[in-house]
Amino acid sequence: MKVAILMSTYNGEKYLREQIESLQKQTFKKWELFIRDDGSTDNTISVINKLQVKDSRIHFLDDEKIQLRPMKSFLYLLSNVSADFYFFCDQDDYWLPEKLDLMLKVGKLDKPQLVYCGLKCVNQNLIPLKNDFENMMGTIWGYSRFIGNDMPGCVMMFNSKLRNIAISSTKTYEGIVMHDWWIALIAQTFGTIKFLNKRLVLYRQHGNNSIGAGKNGNLMRKMLQRGVIKKQKKLVYQTYNQSVVFFNTFKNQLPKADKAFLEDYINSPQKGLLYRDTLFKKYKLKGTSRIRLLAYKTLFVFNLNNILKDLK
Repeated sequence: MKVAILMSTYNGEKYLREQIESLQKQTFKKWELFIRDDGSTDNTISVINKLQVKDSRIHFLDDEKIQLRPMKSFLYLLSNVSADFYFFCDQDDYWLPEKLDLMLKVGKLDKPQLVYCGLKCVNQNLIPLKNDFENMMGTIWGYSRFIGNDMPGCVMMFNSKLRNIAISSTKTYEGIVMHDWWIALIAQTFGTIKFLNKRLVLYRQHGNNSIGAGKNGNLMRKMLQRGVIKKQKKLVYQTYNQSVVFFNTFKNQLPKADKAFLEDYINSPQKGLLYRDTLFKKYKLKGTSRIRLLAYKTLFVFNLNNILKDLK
């Protein structure tokens, strides 16, 4: 069994060594780490080279520092590495020792499968933080995944069958929000998803995060913060366009029910308010919280066409 850990780095020298040390402390030892750097200007590559010399399981994919950004960089890695099981790995987190072992124990190879675990938000010194983001893991399912994602890449494991669907079918990156969300949608449609309710990742929050858990505090306070409505509008725009791309990518392979949902969803701009409102009930669309769902639904129902036009 080949286990591949995929890591995209960018100016990550501060925490990279500690993250890789957490991989080396895993109780499951037969893994290989494949790293692609996305044009770092600090000492990240030097750190990688030194660690690579000491551990033959670490591989550096040098492609002349072409800057792709996280989504394209991770999908590039996925396209260039063959394995039975895959894990996405951020450069600045810390994995608890049993993460690989526990997740692999529920992994299967007979059909496309994705397994994801919980996480614990911590500060730059790995001290636990109070952050509601960590409680969102395992909160959505079904077609709701098209309007929200409850799994960052660092908590995911998926098998070769799921990976093969992704790399053979994905011909354009335009409209894909993030690599982890795209893989989750493929798993939702063509495979199975299992949530392992154990917090196996220390999810570090600091000023240099590419993607973070957001500000601390309860959701109501977040909803009242300046700029939140703008972010929710962007989410509506992104999820709608990602769904269009997903439909166009897989329309000849989609199960009948999934095709019907996506057609109903992407036809929403041509329909009225009642149609868009009923869509949420018809397909039991949920959010990672009631407040987030209320914000999304309100903007989708009453302002979808303006959002699509203004953010184009």
